[in-house]
Amino acid sequence: MISFTTTRDNKVLGFRVSEKLSAKDYEEVLTPAIEAQIKAQGKARILIEWDNSFKGWEPKAMLDDMRLGFSHWNDFDKVALVGAPKWLDIFFKLFDSLSKGEVKAFADGEYDAAMTWAGS
Repeated sequence: MISFTTTRDNKVLGFRVSEKLSAKDYEEVLTPAIEAQIKAQGKARILIEWDNSFKGWEPKAMLDDMRLGFSHWNDFDKVALVGAPKWLDIFFKLFDSLSKGEVKAFADGEYDAAMTWAGS
């Protein structure tokens, strides 16, 4: 499940993920919001915060995540990750090394610091 932690017109799009991410989360929330920000601002600045209940992705949601990342590979300016599970580190490092944008991890509870970094 994914929900907004900021408004869609904010300079940084904030999301909170919990439980299991579904294809519906990508189709109805994440992808449209990111694509609208890219269209309006040229690049996307994103903050993703993980809830302790996060359990991963449904199979189609994994494909949607990869599709979103690859189709907008160079459209991400900054991606702040707050409280992400350690098992996701390798994916974030790979994305950071291959994309033109910056990726930075923050500890659980550092939402304000992450928002400040992503917005600067």
